[in-house]
Amino acid sequence: TALVASGCGSDSDSSAAPAATTSAAPATTTSVAPATTTPEAPEAVVASADGTGYSVAFILDLFIDDGGWNSTFGRAIDKVKEAFPGLEVQTLEEISPGSMTTDVAEDLAIDGVDMVIATTYVQDDILAIADMYPDTKFLTWAGWQTADNVGHYDAATEDGRYLDGLIAGSITKTGKVGYVGGYSFEEPNRALNAFTIGLKEINPEATVDVVFINSWWDPPVEAQAAEALANAGADILAHELNSPALASVAEDRGLHVIGYTSDRSAEAPNAWLSSFTIEWGPYFIDQISSMIDGVWEAELTFGGLADDMIGHSPYGPDVTDEIIALVDEARAGIIDGSLDFFAGPLVDNEGNVVVAQGDTIPFEERTTCCLWLLEGVASGD
Repeated sequence: TALVASGCGSDSDSSAAPAATTSAAPATTTSVAPATTTPEAPEAVVASADGTGYSVAFILDLFIDDGGWNSTFGRAIDKVKEAFPGLEVQTLEEISPGSMTTDVAEDLAIDGVDMVIATTYVQDDILAIADMYPDTKFLTWAGWQTADNVGHYDAATEDGRYLDGLIAGSITKTGKVGYVGGYSFEEPNRALNAFTIGLKEINPEATVDVVFINSWWDPPVEAQAAEALANAGADILAHELNSPALASVAEDRGLHVIGYTSDRSAEAPNAWLSSFTIEWGPYFIDQISSMIDGVWEAELTFGGLADDMIGHSPYGPDVTDEIIALVDEARAGIIDGSLDFFAGPLVDNEGNVVVAQGDTIPFEERTTCCLWLLEGVASGD
């Protein structure tokens, strides 16, 4: 599957990497069985199984507890540690794309780290040095150009966003949803379009007002945009950002909020509706297992609901059993292939037919979509 060059990069211009956080299983005492003809074999198998003797480093562009994008990786890292108690795991935070990522990745390779996993779009930064360190395997988010030791991965966030749209369409009274994003490019646009399709399936007259703030983390600007959208009549706020700003605005103003990749119900217990989640853990565990077993190959991986890479947070108090049943039915349809929410005809907000009647955006081609926004989406960036 081909993946597109896109990313949820940091806005930081830091030039020095902070110290890494390293975790490793505590030392254990091994008792040796009576000698046999191959006494080392059982120990080697056990060591491989729990990750002993191997190391993995995660490079994050923001901080791990941002509550959004990077927190999805925090949850995955916890699962990796549970799966491989002997594995040495480093987590490096606030590493900006560009030369900073290249330098950090090279330092890790020089130190003998077996696998380096980057969590934003840094394909070119990694390819710049990967061939010099063939014993280190590299993974980056949303890249598309592989090398012998460089693979890439991405998640079909649109699968979850479509379901969020169904919920929004079922709840809105004003028919106006306010949506705050970081940047407008393929992945955020694709998710926003899927959200709008779900919204309008339930409420055909509903519209989405979107503001892109040119940052992934700017709580004051996020709150300002949310307030403006609420003042314009939005009774539901949704976002593709990391901070709790929108959830707080929605809670304070008696609106509803749909989150981004994480559960924000603690910040907005009354306003909370739902959010898709990204579940990277199984993918990383599979990649590390393949490395340990000596069968790892550089691949492009793009996973959605059917691949268990997209999940869903708990629902808020105003999401009724009827709405949940609607969402569950749609989820089952996406998984078994009977529901294709990108089936045409689709018209963009400039009046162009972007998917004709009888056509669709095939799953394996979705990562090249979308540089357009659907009819019903008004952009105020």
